[in-house]
Amino acid sequence: MLKENLEQLFEFIAQHIPAEKIMQAKQEYQKMTGEIYEDDKSYNTRMALFLEWYLLDNYLPGTQTTILENLTEENQFSWSQDHIDVCKDISNNIQALFEVKKIRDKSVTVLNLFTDEKFLVEEENSKLVFRKNDIFHGRIVPRQGKWLFTGYFCFHPSKTQRYIKEETKKYFLLYRTWKKELMLLEKELSKVEKAFLKNGRQIEKIKSKVERLESGNKKEILTKELLILEENRRTLEVNIKEIEEKITKLTEETIKGEGKILISELINKLAYMNLKWERSRQIEISDIYKN
Repeated sequence: MLKENLEQLFEFIAQHIPAEKIMQAKQEYQKMTGEIYEDDKSYNTRMALFLEWYLLDNYLPGTQTTILENLTEENQFSWSQDHIDVCKDISNNIQALFEVKKIRDKSVTVLNLFTDEKFLVEEENSKLVFRKNDIFHGRIVPRQGKWLFTGYFCFHPSKTQRYIKEETKKYFLLYRTWKKELMLLEKELSKVEKAFLKNGRQIEKIKSKVERLESGNKKEILTKELLILEENRRTLEVNIKEIEEKITKLTEETIKGEGKILISELINKLAYMNLKWERSRQIEISDIYKN
């Protein structure tokens, strides 16, 4: 189903986006992944991977909006609701280098080598497409409580596993540092939010007491205490906002933004190596997959 929707999107951009824009994007992509020719064995797959990149990793100038997100917004009144929903799900794809851990009749368990997370992905032809321990570049999409492949893959030779895992480990260590920082921020936010709620209860309690008292020394003491609590509340509000901004920056700019760029760079570098290997004649694979 996803593959059908993607093919519709490929056809749509071919019909509605100027050819020179597509060609310019293709040239940019092939600088990273290698120039492809129609007689390449993987030509059709690599063209599909380029179009995926164009839709999902290519941003409108000066924005954080992808081509697909923009097309979905522009055509929200002309596309069917089902197609719009699928496009939104595709926009939430995870691109990674995956390792096949287990193959079932209509599903496969894969490990994201960048984050060390496992996913159970539905795949009708799992036993035809995959072999255990395969490492491949692909995308998975959340759809109605399930994970699905987009259907386009770049498989890497088994002899490259050590090199690829060493390269992805560099990202994983960085990712783990980011996640640890995020966990600490979320813990701090939870602590401050609890203090904020406690402060609110104290304020309401003292207000209730003040309202029941006539003028006098006790009322003055409680009023001063109330002022201190209200000042503390304003401080806590500022602290909560600052922590939330740090969390947003870390998740959006660092983990999703910078992380996505680093992942894409490695995937594209490996795609270029894979293309060289596909065309190679009597060249050791270790002379291709190397830094």
